[in-house]
Amino acid sequence: MATSRLVLFFIVCVDMLGFSLLFPLFPSTILHYLSNANDSSFGFLFSFAESFGEGNSKTTYVLFGGLLGSIYSGLQFVFGPIWGKLSDSLGRKKVLLWTTLGTVMGNVFWLFSSSFSLFLVSRFLLGTMGGNLSVAQASMADLTDEKNRARGMGLLGAGIGLGFVLGPVLGGITSGLPYLQEWTNSGFLVVHPCTPLFALFVSSINFCLVVWMPEIPQSLSSNSRKSLHPIFGFFESKKELKSLSILFFLFSLAFSGFEFTLNFFMADRFGFDPALIGYTFLYIGLIIIFTQGGIVRRLSGKVSEKNIATYGSYALLIGFLGLLIAESKFSFYMSLTFLSLGSALVNPGLASLVSLLSEKTEQGLRMGQFRSFSSLARAVSPILYGTIYFKLEPSACFALSTLLIFIFLIFLVRFKETPRVANEAKET
Repeated sequence: MATSRLVLFFIVCVDMLGFSLLFPLFPSTILHYLSNANDSSFGFLFSFAESFGEGNSKTTYVLFGGLLGSIYSGLQFVFGPIWGKLSDSLGRKKVLLWTTLGTVMGNVFWLFSSSFSLFLVSRFLLGTMGGNLSVAQASMADLTDEKNRARGMGLLGAGIGLGFVLGPVLGGITSGLPYLQEWTNSGFLVVHPCTPLFALFVSSINFCLVVWMPEIPQSLSSNSRKSLHPIFGFFESKKELKSLSILFFLFSLAFSGFEFTLNFFMADRFGFDPALIGYTFLYIGLIIIFTQGGIVRRLSGKVSEKNIATYGSYALLIGFLGLLIAESKFSFYMSLTFLSLGSALVNPGLASLVSLLSEKTEQGLRMGQFRSFSSLARAVSPILYGTIYFKLEPSACFALSTLLIFIFLIFLVRFKETPRVANEAKET
């Protein structure tokens, strides 16, 4: 069982790693495809970004990168519930095998994407398979009892945080390696080929670990209800699950919008260079890893899941209010500390609540529906927050996040948590 938990940790870490490896490569990748702008799909997306950028090249590049991120998250929104529902009826390991193998193939396409159309295919494939986070969370629910549910979700959160921290760093390191450049120059491989080659190597190890992982014990679903898409089953779920999913959307929109604009804020307000920006994200990631891998593990079973999330929302509110008035680097980093801590508490708290309120045979479906609301928020936030940042000012972005978290906190406090004793009584 411990082995399976470690494999799940590695799966979500690699998924986030594959997503964030591309961050430091976006500017040069866009310029590379722009210099070979004979691709119709590139022309369409770049023209769309230009319409928002209003002729400003920096804004256009930023929004173009955000648009690619939106496509990735949008696909997770679509496919997360599908993978989750399939795992309920076919088994967690079988679906994880498909998705991790699909991630390997996505990285193969990335490596050979000398054209933007092929690069777009790789992002579509990686985004589609990246929806397996819901399956990983459902698997963790199968491997933990109610008392340790938040601890298990915290472990997955630490894996996500580790991938978030390592991705940009390793992306920057591998992009500077001088190997295979002649293959790029000949039009055979993508620009910075060592980065997708590294992603291919890590995702292949990931697939092998899933093959080796023992079967995950679960209660298979015999539900034969069919609908156009599993996300529509959200409307048939418990009222509490609907409320938690909407709350997760509010939180994810506020925090992902903050993440997207933070790069530009640090450069514009404090004059940070790329290295300092990278170290700042490392600081955020380390707090998240420490909190979810340490603090949440100790709180699990002693503090209710709702209270864990509530403590996190108070920290988020303090952090966003601090950003609105931050004038010095010290006050800025204090705000980041509260924001990182808050995010690290809210994520496992809400995920554990959803798992505890879901039937054992519907863990994958309900976690997929729940995660899809976060993916939807991450698909919307780059365009929404990018437009607000460049057309208004940074404080408007932080004010919006503050308002969203304030609304989130009000409804979370009013949320009636199902007592653990009641859940245990049902099982006995």
